[in-house]
Amino acid sequence: MTDSRTAPGGRGRRAEFQKILSLAAPLAAAQIAQMVMNLTDSIVMGRIDVDSLAAGSLGGNVSFMMIVVAQGLVMSIQPLIAQARGAGDGTVAGRTLAAGTLIALLASIPMIICLQDIDRILIAIGEPDHIARLTLTYELAFVWGIPAAMLLAVIRNYLISIERPRVTVAVTSIACVLNGFLAWSLVFGHFGLPALGLAGSGYATALAWWGSALALIGYSWYAELLPPGLFRLRWREIRQGMEQVMKIGWPIAGILVVEVSLFAGSSLLMGYFGATALAAHQICLGVVSLVFMVPLAIGQAATVRVGFHIGAGAPAEARSAGFMALGIGVGFMVFSATALMLFVEPVFSLYLDANDPQRDAVIAIGTQLILVAVAFQLFDGAQVVASGALRGLKDTRAAMIAGIVGYWGLGMPLGAGLAFGLHLGPVGLWWGFAGGLGATAILLTLRFRRRSAQLIATGEHCQDALPQSA
Repeated sequence: MTDSRTAPGGRGRRAEFQKILSLAAPLAAAQIAQMVMNLTDSIVMGRIDVDSLAAGSLGGNVSFMMIVVAQGLVMSIQPLIAQARGAGDGTVAGRTLAAGTLIALLASIPMIICLQDIDRILIAIGEPDHIARLTLTYELAFVWGIPAAMLLAVIRNYLISIERPRVTVAVTSIACVLNGFLAWSLVFGHFGLPALGLAGSGYATALAWWGSALALIGYSWYAELLPPGLFRLRWREIRQGMEQVMKIGWPIAGILVVEVSLFAGSSLLMGYFGATALAAHQICLGVVSLVFMVPLAIGQAATVRVGFHIGAGAPAEARSAGFMALGIGVGFMVFSATALMLFVEPVFSLYLDANDPQRDAVIAIGTQLILVAVAFQLFDGAQVVASGALRGLKDTRAAMIAGIVGYWGLGMPLGAGLAFGLHLGPVGLWWGFAGGLGATAILLTLRFRRRSAQLIATGEHCQDALPQSA
């Protein structure tokens, strides 16, 4: 093993670079495939009628936000299992996987209960009655897939942790095709299946999720990738695992709440500038979100590689892996930002009808926002990779605090002040968000720099890298 106090040499850095890319590439592909699945749902719902598209999109947005936050609880299995793998501790890996599975299933219950009353909640906040009822129709079908979505998050995070992510690309791609076929068939009654209308789209998503979860679980079993002794764990061991998963997982869920609320709030504020500005805002967010899948994947790769080295007692290599991932993430965002600046109009043309009378106005506002998005993307890529590297150290509270300070303490007030106080309009709002992301990226990078230096200097990793085995 490389001396934990000595940074890896050139050959080690090249190998680390390859490992990060080999992890990140399939993860990004799988996440983009998931976005395509969501787009397919919208296309099918739009073929029913406008009200169904509005209700289905509203129901999908609400439920997906809840699921993403709940999945944050079990994202903590990534650093825990990566560190256990680095230390060669199969007991910790097994109880962490079992604990994550139980937490995922328990977290499904309140979501299912809440979504079954979604119509009352929507009516209470002013949504039209018929849209609220249609949304409930969608959700009553969709909720059957929530336990599968949570199980899928656990097994996918486990496979990422043991650096076997490629199968997730194949499964997600097949699920994307299956979802499209089932949605079209169940919504309109093709191939002998009943015509269920909007509910058919919800059932299709649920079935696709169950198929994905069972496929990945079956693959893990068949390939003998599950931790030894997984099914012989005692309750005391599982409870200890649940405590560790929740201790690291709740701040991850917390930062996801902060992020989701920020972007929901941004859309509400943008609405004050009219439909044209809101359309440009949503298009830019859609493009930025698609590009964001790559640094998000790099951040997950950073979690695994940093965690593995910490578990192996090599904090210098963990530090090197974290900063290498940060460089890759920022480098990609520089490339994507440059490409976006060069192809602004073709990108917007994908979203807008050539005969739409508001097309030129939307593109004019969008062009201004895209210029701000260059800085936005760089900072967003840096913060998500730095956050992933910190997760590898099991340092998740710092990311939550930095997010609260950067997003809501700086980004939202600054954006509102520039947009409404200095009358910069939509561009001012985006500059505020870019500033908040920049502050968050700086805070997280400095935190990783300091924590990794402490681990190298003190050897703290030797005592604290892993929870004690039962």
